[in-house]
Amino acid sequence: MNVTEGEIKEIVSSKLAGSDCFIVDIKVSPGKIKVLLDKPSGIQIEECAEVNKELINKLEGRGVLEKFGIEVSSPGMDEPLKVLPQYQRRIGKLVGIITKDGLRREGILKSADENEVVIEETVSVRDNGKKSSQVHYRRIPMNEVKETKVVFRF
Repeated sequence: MNVTEGEIKEIVSSKLAGSDCFIVDIKVSPGKIKVLLDKPSGIQIEECAEVNKELINKLEGRGVLEKFGIEVSSPGMDEPLKVLPQYQRRIGKLVGIITKDGLRREGILKSADENEVVIEETVSVRDNGKKSSQVHYRRIPMNEVKETKVVFRF
């Protein structure tokens, strides 16, 4: 028996209803069902385990569990942001954005909505041989964003 991403999404969405958890991604590939979850304050392992249990309960007896392993987790630190709630959770953080034309921008995420992302960039400028920094706010249309990742500096 096969299972679709839509079926998995329906089960997970039903389980998450009424909570502040949200689905980041669902992938069904040969032998594996992978569900990535998050929430504004950060998803806890217990919450992932509850969703995992729900999937097992709903899929048991359909022949799915014999063919597919199930993994429910939070996105890793190096995973790109995929859904708007992830962007909103990272407001105030340093992000790197690659646009569809290949340009890379880096700055503090100031806002994000379904239409655009706004970052605060600090750029170096030379004026009469003097080097200084200026802050610019760059608006990037969401449909121009190829990838956004949180930048960690240690």
